Amino acid sequence: MASFRLKNCKCPPERKRCTCGAKWEYRIRYLDRKTGKYREKSKGGFDTKKAAQLAAAEEELAIERHGFAENGNETVKTYFEEWLEVYKKPNVKPITYSVQERNVRLNILPQWGNYRLKDITRSEYQKWINELRKKYSEGTVRRIHSIFSSAMNDAVYEFQILRDNPIQRIKIPKQTDQTDELKYFTKEQLAALLKACKPAKNAKYQHSIQYYALFTLLARTGLRIGEALALTWDDLIGDRINVNKTLVYPLNSTPYISTPKSKASIRQVALDTATLALLKRHRINQKEVILRYENYRPSKDNLMFHQHDGRWLRTNVVREYMKEVCKRVGLPQLSPHALRHTHAVHLLESGANIKYVSERLGHASVKITADTYLHVTKKIEQDALDLYTSYIAD
Repeated sequence: MASFRLKNCKCPPERKRCTCGAKWEYRIRYLDRKTGKYREKSKGGFDTKKAAQLAAAEEELAIERHGFAENGNETVKTYFEEWLEVYKKPNVKPITYSVQERNVRLNILPQWGNYRLKDITRSEYQKWINELRKKYSEGTVRRIHSIFSSAMNDAVYEFQILRDNPIQRIKIPKQTDQTDELKYFTKEQLAALLKACKPAKNAKYQHSIQYYALFTLLARTGLRIGEALALTWDDLIGDRINVNKTLVYPLNSTPYISTPKSKASIRQVALDTATLALLKRHRINQKEVILRYENYRPSKDNLMFHQHDGRWLRTNVVREYMKEVCKRVGLPQLSPHALRHTHAVHLLESGANIKYVSERLGHASVKITADTYLHVTKKIEQDALDLYTSYIAD
């Protein structure tokens, strides 16, 4: 049962309505199933009594609904599935939810799904994190841990089915060699990849030019794969690409267009002359193929890259095609995201200002760029110091 009050109201008792700015607070009394004793939970800061009543009703419903977990007897699988659906899906961007759901399904549940929440121990979890670090980058492991810890915090503070979060203050093993960490192509490797994708000169209708144009665009602009696959020909303005959306392709679900990753991701990216010419050539070829072959359909959304029936290209198809080409010519089998890293590394190695690189990539801050490409920036610093030392010596 909930009770309500105006906290720290300084108005005279005879005044019917509060005018001093005090906030409403609710207090809920409920039975702790583990101890058999009654507990209380309160929350304030509501502008009106009605708002406090609504919040209290939601909290009482949550306590009633999740009280059957018997303080952590619920399995990780059951809890995470409901946590994703009830707490995350309505409150985060679709692309963020897709990433979280995928990490839960592929990384967390295979290891922890059958555990009861209360049986998760700090030492066992730390060992698991250490093993993950051998397979994944530090950033990826931090992302997985962040999702797990966030869910456990909600189990403590929102659902109140755990007394504490056993995986707080976990240590993520540091990376020892950033060069091994970051996956990208050297200039020679990139040239070999693009050459392998380039269609034959004597081909009248060059079906493969689409992938050649796509991989060239990724390597010359640093666009994310979702940003590139969401592009329409209307986004090509002069010699610039207008990046204002991204394609989200959830597993076993319908693809959709979403806003970019962050405000900084909304940007205009300048094209070099060769890439611009290639895109124009690709556009002409796209129209010719549609006219020549009956099973090819134009894209109703005027997409820059699309399947033969006019629908969006699937990210997994692009990824597999790229790996197949890499395997054929003896290159590391990297994903399309490696082309984004490749562009950034090549820009920095050529002497580009890190702020310019950060803005071109659509990073939210220069710090993200500097941290991601640490080994490159360190090399640039050392080269600059060597030049300075040589200058002084002369």
